[in-house]
Amino acid sequence: MADFENFDVLFASDRSFAYGEQTITKILKSRRLADSELLIDKLLKTLGVERPQDLYPPRSNQSLRNLHSQIIESASPDHHKQSLLYYILKDTQDHNTSSSTFARAVFLPEKYRIFIDGIWLLDRGDFENALGYLTEPVLIPTFPEEILYLLCTHPDQHDDKLPLAYYYTVSPAVTSPRVTEAFFAKLAMSSVTEALFWCRQHSASNHRKLFEQLIYIVFSGPEGENRARRSVELIHLPFSKEEEAWFGAYLTDGEGKNLHGAKDACKVRTVATGKSNAIAGRADAYGDKSDHLMDWSSLGSSYEQGSMTSAR
Repeated sequence: MADFENFDVLFASDRSFAYGEQTITKILKSRRLADSELLIDKLLKTLGVERPQDLYPPRSNQSLRNLHSQIIESASPDHHKQSLLYYILKDTQDHNTSSSTFARAVFLPEKYRIFIDGIWLLDRGDFENALGYLTEPVLIPTFPEEILYLLCTHPDQHDDKLPLAYYYTVSPAVTSPRVTEAFFAKLAMSSVTEALFWCRQHSASNHRKLFEQLIYIVFSGPEGENRARRSVELIHLPFSKEEEAWFGAYLTDGEGKNLHGAKDACKVRTVATGKSNAIAGRADAYGDKSDHLMDWSSLGSSYEQGSMTSAR
């Protein structure tokens, strides 16, 4: 069993084994749903395997042998090769040597086994159980941005708490623009206040972009009590001087001017920050010659009922 470089030893129970059509179909579907790249594909690339999508899933016994050969012939350390073989054996263990037996036989380090268990589950869409492995303290985060993005965008992942749980447990450095945007959308839906403070960690240009994204998410939410509560929460938060200017510009002259309640939000924000005298001077910007001041309760009530006047 320890001679993992020999295909006929590794698959001794069925040397002619090939993946079944149902298994192949499920893997291909999982890849499509994962933006055309599984985590196993990324792992194969790290071993120097070119065009992993052409090799995995293997369509025949010979294809499986070719995949095994490319893994073995890579210049990577043995425990990296063994980890990939462990993943493959998890696919095939109903017909071949069990993955756990293999892991024990080759003394696969626990942290590698835990990581592979996690990404194997993630590749199959079992997100909650996958995180049980991928958030283990023993692990050094591998592909953290890719995992976070998958948790935020996968069409079969409907639990908004999972990407937040992964982020706060693993603390990945989020640098990719697409990952930043996807995660921020989840964070903004969870907590307006946390989203505001998180966007301040970014450069000025990204800070403004995320801040405006936060405004859009809050004001474009479904009508009802939740939108009312979140709208009032955002307007009540302490903004920096720059954020104050961005807020007004976005809702009066920018892309957010047609959002539901944009005009009234600017008015209430002005009152809340003690600048009510400035309303009259900016009335033209709001498209309103009157000075209809609103209090917090009327704002929340109007949002909940969906009756606030949208800026035109």
